[in-house]
Amino acid sequence: MLLRLRNFWWKLVGNPEHLPLDHRAFNVIGLITIVLLLILIPLNIALKLWVVSGMLVIIEAILVFLVLRSRIYGKYTFSLLFYAIASYIVVTITFLYNSGSEGPALYLFLLTYLFLIAFTNPRLHRVWTILHLLIPVTLLGLEYFMPYMLVDNYVSPGYRYFDIATTLIIIVVCIYSITIYLRSNYEREKSTAEQHARKIEAQNNQISAQNRLLQESNSEKLRLISILAHDLRNPMNAITGVLEILTKEELPDEVRKAMKTELLAAARNTSELLDNLLSWTTGQIKGLKPIATKIEPEIIIANVLEVQQFIANKKGITIRTHLEEDVKIWADMDMLELIIRNLISNALKFTPKNGTITISLYKNADDSTCTLAIQDNGIGIADEDLRRLFDKNVQSTYGTESEKGIGLGLYLSKELATLNQGKMWVQSTLGEGSTFFVSFPLHKDKKQPITVLTI
Repeated sequence: MLLRLRNFWWKLVGNPEHLPLDHRAFNVIGLITIVLLLILIPLNIALKLWVVSGMLVIIEAILVFLVLRSRIYGKYTFSLLFYAIASYIVVTITFLYNSGSEGPALYLFLLTYLFLIAFTNPRLHRVWTILHLLIPVTLLGLEYFMPYMLVDNYVSPGYRYFDIATTLIIIVVCIYSITIYLRSNYEREKSTAEQHARKIEAQNNQISAQNRLLQESNSEKLRLISILAHDLRNPMNAITGVLEILTKEELPDEVRKAMKTELLAAARNTSELLDNLLSWTTGQIKGLKPIATKIEPEIIIANVLEVQQFIANKKGITIRTHLEEDVKIWADMDMLELIIRNLISNALKFTPKNGTITISLYKNADDSTCTLAIQDNGIGIADEDLRRLFDKNVQSTYGTESEKGIGLGLYLSKELATLNQGKMWVQSTLGEGSTFFVSFPLHKDKKQPITVLTI
C-alpha cells in the first residue's frame, strides 16, 4: 500500500531520480496550492466574498495549467516565479477585500513564506524574506492611515471567526505536510549520501588494498631483478673467463675437455634460468593464455631427459621412468614441458652424486586426471620450508654441487599447472628426499575450458 502511494505521489510530482529538487519543489507547491484553493474557493463563496472567490478561481486555473506544463513539458522556471508573484497578489487582495488584519490574510503570508523558503533556491530566500516583511508592514500601515481603503465583506462576526478558524486549520495541515515531505526528502538524501559514502569507503579500501598489493608486487619484482642480476653475472663471468682461456692459451686436451664440460653446464643453467624468467615476464606483461592440445607426456619427458641427461651423467645420477601407457594429457605443450623441465632440474640439483631419480606417470582413480611424480633421494626439505616452497618468495638456492637457482622455477611451475587446471604438491623428508606431484586433466573428446592467469 505504501509503495503504491509513493509511486502515485512520484507520478504527480516527479521521481527524485529523474527530476532535480527545485523542479519537484514547484510541482509540490503547485499541487498543495491547487488543493488549498479547492478548499478556499467554496469557503469564500459560502462567506459571500465574491471578489476573493473570483480571483481564486482565476489563480486556480492558471496554477493547473502551469503544473500540467511542468509535468508534461518539464518547464517550471517561469512557473515558480509566477507562483511567487501570484501569492503576493492573492494575499494582498485578500487583505484589502477581507477585513485587513481582522481577516486571515496575514496568516496566509506565513504560509506562502513557508512554501517559498522550503522549496525555492536558497539564493532567493533573502528576496522572499524582504518581501514578506515589506508587504505585510505596508498593508498594516495602509490599514492604519487609510482604513477606508479596506472592505469588510463579512456578513456577521461568526463568518469572520469561521474564516479565520478554517484558515488556521488549513495552515497547520499544510505546515505539517510540508514538514513531513521535507523530512522524508532529508532522510532519503541522507540515506543516499550514506550509501555513497559507504561505496566510496569500500572503493578507497579496495584501492588501498590494491596499492598495497601493487607495492608488495613491485618490491618482489625489484628483489627478483636484483637476485637475477647477481645470479646471472656469476655464470656469465664464468663463461666469459673460460672462453678467454680457451681462446688465448694452449691447454692439454683433458683440461680443455673439462673446461668445455663446465662451460656447457654453466650455459645450460643460465639458459634454464632465462627460460623461467622469460615465462614469468610474459605472464607479468600480458598474462599467460594456454593453448590446450592433446599431449603424449612420455614424449615431452623423453625430450627433457635428452637435454638433462648430461647433468645426470656428470653427477652419476640414475634416472628411472615408470610411465603408464596410453596416457593423453589435455594441456599447453610448452607449459607442460617447462613444468617437467623445472621439476627434473630441481631433482637433479638437490640429489647427491650417484643418487636416483624416479619419474612415474599414472592415471588417477577418477579416470579424468593423471599424476606425474618425480621422486629423488636427495637432501629433502625442512618442514618450515615446505610451507612456503611454492610462494613467490624468490631467493638464491644452492644444490648439492653448488648449482645455483632462485626458486622461481617451482613457483612458476605451480602457477602453470593451475593455469592448465592441474595441481602441484610435494612430500618430503629431510635427509631422505622429496617427491613432487603434479596432476593434469586427461584428454577427452570435448575441449575443457582454459582460464587466463597473470602470474
